[in-house]
Amino acid sequence: MRNYKYAGNSVAYIDNKNDFRIYSNGSTITMLNAADFSYNVTDYLISFKVGQVLYAFDKGEKRTLCYYNTMYAVNDSILAFFDDSRNVFSAYYDGKVVDMEDSFLDKPKSIKTGPNLVAWVNQSNYFNVFYHGELYQLDNIAPLAYSAGRDIVAYVDDYVQQFRLFYKGDTATAELFPPDSFKVGFANMAYVDNLGNFKIFENGASVEILPDRPKFFEVKGNTIVYGYNNTFNVYYDGKTTQLQTWVPNSYKMGNDGVAWIGDNGVLMLFHKGKTYTVSYEIVNNYYVNGNVLKYEVGNNTTTIFYNGKNY
Repeated sequence: MRNYKYAGNSVAYIDNKNDFRIYSNGSTITMLNAADFSYNVTDYLISFKVGQVLYAFDKGEKRTLCYYNTMYAVNDSILAFFDDSRNVFSAYYDGKVVDMEDSFLDKPKSIKTGPNLVAWVNQSNYFNVFYHGELYQLDNIAPLAYSAGRDIVAYVDDYVQQFRLFYKGDTATAELFPPDSFKVGFANMAYVDNLGNFKIFENGASVEILPDRPKFFEVKGNTIVYGYNNTFNVYYDGKTTQLQTWVPNSYKMGNDGVAWIGDNGVLMLFHKGKTYTVSYEIVNNYYVNGNVLKYEVGNNTTTIFYNGKNY
């Protein structure tokens, strides 16, 4: 095997014969020879290109999306792409191709995808969102900055430079002034406001977590981790938990938790509100995929930690 990528219930890989193959739902399917080839794997979709031809593999079937493509973005259940032969910007979503904008003179200036939406700035600087099959025009001028997550797009408008949100189909002002920084996840967001306060937006409202800047913060899915005063912390489901009194050299996030190397090289996991000691052995490498933590010890011995147990 030359290389592989996996997510959700699928594994895509290029074998030693340079054939691109997909293992999904108990079967292995050979797609094509991987010459002039690239691919991406998400929890729900596999996208790949041969030359300029763009394909999607969804629910066991290969779909040809367009024959001349130079720009696309994919995330979980949605794939946005520009068909250069037709000058149409489209999305593959819920098993169908939806044309979001046509009569383009040029491709979009930028595209960002969340797991279930697409945000983009078109060639005329209009700022748009495609969400649950509906099109929304957020502004007729490009934002200064924007980021897309699941059910949420955060952006700084270029009129009065307010910090604004598209959230589950509605728009609102989050702050009157641009934040120092912001990152979005699954219908949530962490940000440092213009005064240096660390805040989290969740369930339609912002709450202040710290009256100061954290050393760092990261967002993935439902999980937010941050460092402050040498402590390592996680915010999950409305609650902050201090994981340890120093920031680890290594941690890896999942949508519902975080794994890290703790004291004396012990592998630890916070998952859906619970903290586990996974392994006391020296870990060579570890990966978080969904609800599964895979790690390697010793002479490439691989162990799976799932639902509180090692397998």
